[in-house]
Amino acid sequence: MLLRISNCKKEFRRKVLKASRFPCSASYELKTGRRKNLFILTLVAQKRGDAKLPFFNIYGIYDRPEGTYAAGLIIDDATILIYPPHFFKRYRERIVKDDKLSNKQLIHLYFTKSWMLYKVFDDGEQEELCEEFKFTMHEETSFVGVVEQGYCFGSTFGSIVVVKTIISEENIFDHKRELLHELREKYNRVKKDQGLENLISLM
Repeated sequence: MLLRISNCKKEFRRKVLKASRFPCSASYELKTGRRKNLFILTLVAQKRGDAKLPFFNIYGIYDRPEGTYAAGLIIDDATILIYPPHFFKRYRERIVKDDKLSNKQLIHLYFTKSWMLYKVFDDGEQEELCEEFKFTMHEETSFVGVVEQGYCFGSTFGSIVVVKTIISEENIFDHKRELLHELREKYNRVKKDQGLENLISLM
């Protein structure tokens, strides 16, 4: 798999060097040999100088008896993000509001628009928010996260993060709106610091 990713990067580099318009992007579908799991690699160059080190996003799609899962990878801290079928059910209901998209199209839409998950673990208000979410939505969670299209709730098990559900702005509890908007502001600052501000707006 690593060799195939490397080959995709080389192919993309050639594409960027020949490009006349930017940003330049490409997505590649990669399948594992034995289990035939599908991985999607997306590369984006905002300028020609990004040819060797483009922004990239990789996620996998796999089926289990209970439905279709997705798995993302955060390279910097070797964290794996697991998105169960329930997450995409809520994503369809609360964010996309479109029953015509296939599960694969829905997953691709999410990862196209969500290149970063900003997680918050470190304060009592966040813990209180998770408890309230558990009470009102009947879902057990231990962290709050911010993505481009909403707010995620999930649980962490070492280097594995299970992202269980997502809510939109209109789903926010009124008395917690200010807190979640503060998290959104932190997310925007981190996005800018990591150079993802323009990238996400282009997706």
